[in-house]
Amino acid sequence: MSQPVRTRPEGCADPLYQVYDTALLDLDGVVYAGGEAVEHAVPSLSAARDRGMRLAYVTNNASRTPQAVADHLARLGVPAAPEDVVTSAQAVARLVAERLPAGARGLVVGGEGLR
Repeated sequence: MSQPVRTRPEGCADPLYQVYDTALLDLDGVVYAGGEAVEHAVPSLSAARDRGMRLAYVTNNASRTPQAVADHLARLGVPAAPEDVVTSAQAVARLVAERLPAGARGLVVGGEGLR
């Protein structure tokens, strides 16, 4: 027997912005698909943010800077600033910084987002 397709979270009587302080949001396929915002994403994210939920947009695309990601989201109508974006390049940079002494030299091979 097939399961019904879920189109919204179930099992929580309260709005998610009341239950959680922060939402970690994947981008491609969750917030947008191709060049368009996913249906209901823009008003839902705007409403959550307006009610005090912090929105963190998480991407595994290391080639784009947080500014480029925030600009793309803003063009789609999604409320986003560069400080709301977490890229895989930022995550790696933080890990490297924690493991190497201050002033250590490293070779960065990649696009602007990695630099």
